[in-house]
Amino acid sequence: MPASKYVTLNTGAQMPTLGLGTWHPGGPGTVEQAVEVALKHGYRHLDTAQAYSNERQVGEGIKRSGVPREEIFLTTKLNNTEHADPLAALQKSLAALDTPYVDLWLMHWPCPVKDRKPDRSLNWLDTWKVMEAVLEAHPDKVHAIGVSNVSAPFLGSS
Repeated sequence: MPASKYVTLNTGAQMPTLGLGTWHPGGPGTVEQAVEVALKHGYRHLDTAQAYSNERQVGEGIKRSGVPREEIFLTTKLNNTEHADPLAALQKSLAALDTPYVDLWLMHWPCPVKDRKPDRSLNWLDTWKVMEAVLEAHPDKVHAIGVSNVSAPFLGSS
């Protein structure tokens, strides 16, 4: 039996199961080109993150592709250094991507960081609650939220 082309999220959104990840892209111009070519050849899911420092390039690749934004499922991630103010971090991502919304916004790691060390003054569960509030208050800016790099047993123990 062939794999499905989409997964239905709890919001009802259809997320393509095949996507282009943009981590560790290579030299200058490679992200824009990879995104443009992937979209022109049928990819409809893009995955990026603040930590990749390439959201601006992903946004440029989307523009160059000519594929309408509403046909693209765009995922980005909240950086570990941004747990103190997730809404401001989301705004930065939207500006860098040059898009009014993301389809999926993930907490990249459940580990707040400050000055390259764990920030024990913050609890990732509090960050998650803020992300839930942002989703509720700004459904025009973020359509779904989730976590990345978190094991199921870790989630169950929280």
